[in-house]
Amino acid sequence: MSFFYLIAAAFTLAVCLAARRMGLLLGVVDSPDGIRKTHEVDTPLVGGIASILPFVGSSIFYGSHSGYAPLYFTLAAVAGGSLVLGYVDDRVHVKPLWRLILSAAICVGALYAVPALRVEAFTFSFSSLPVFLYGWATLFTVICLVGLQNAVNMADGRNGLVLGLSLIWVICLLAYAPSHLTPLLVVLGISISIAMPFNLRGRLFLGDSGAYALSTGIGILAVYVYGVKFSVLSADIVALWFLVPILDCLRLMVTRVFAGRSPFNSDRNHLHHILNGVMPWNRALAFYLLLVAVPAGLAYIFPDKALLWAFLTTTIYGVLIFVAARGLTHHRLSAL
Repeated sequence: MSFFYLIAAAFTLAVCLAARRMGLLLGVVDSPDGIRKTHEVDTPLVGGIASILPFVGSSIFYGSHSGYAPLYFTLAAVAGGSLVLGYVDDRVHVKPLWRLILSAAICVGALYAVPALRVEAFTFSFSSLPVFLYGWATLFTVICLVGLQNAVNMADGRNGLVLGLSLIWVICLLAYAPSHLTPLLVVLGISISIAMPFNLRGRLFLGDSGAYALSTGIGILAVYVYGVKFSVLSADIVALWFLVPILDCLRLMVTRVFAGRSPFNSDRNHLHHILNGVMPWNRALAFYLLLVAVPAGLAYIFPDKALLWAFLTTTIYGVLIFVAARGLTHHRLSAL
């Protein structure tokens, strides 16, 4: 098994070292435009290939040598399919509606292949009574997975952020996952850890391929781990893991609609932009990641207080947005 981890690490490192050549070969190089894309040089969008392909390969390998073949092959198909969809989006820019439809189709296929990937019921840290979804399980699960994909894609606007978030989520999953998932999560964690320094230095970007594959793959894993560990992992703890990017996504979509724009239009009003506006990116990145990691860690230590950690996280997020809005208003008034 250790040898397999070394193979995964070597593959990721090789892709990262050859990122520019691979980006040119695949036709996925992001050029700065001086407006929204403010990086200095052409940058290859191969971070997703570096970080997710070892996971796909591992899933196929373990699926061929274990009793969990349907699960492993489905994980490979979901992550691989999302990677391909993101690659096409990186190349030709798929319209948001088609991206949502295709992403939903991938998720629906996974749920029918492995029914255990559906969220059938909620268990909460503050209640002993489960809430069953019955006939709504498939629809709810697909909405959650596609919603997480959209939230993570929106968060992919600064180097290191999505890979950092993904590493936190992998660690969270490792804390609860059954033993048959441990090798896959370790492979994913290794690949992310190797790709992240290259991303932080601007040597490569994650691209839509990486954002889609990581978010959907981790989302599917979270649903499965919750389903088999619901006695110790409540739904509110899982929601807490993803709370910050989801809050930011919902806020952005609502404010864009009220402004008369498409909820999928891009802008520079994301939480990572706000944080980067008041501090250097290395500190802003650490702040954002801590805002996700600390509540998750507290929920692991004190699981019965998960609702409190969610409330405090939401409060901190709200204060940040309020202060940023006040500062922007003051700046506009001063310019009059």
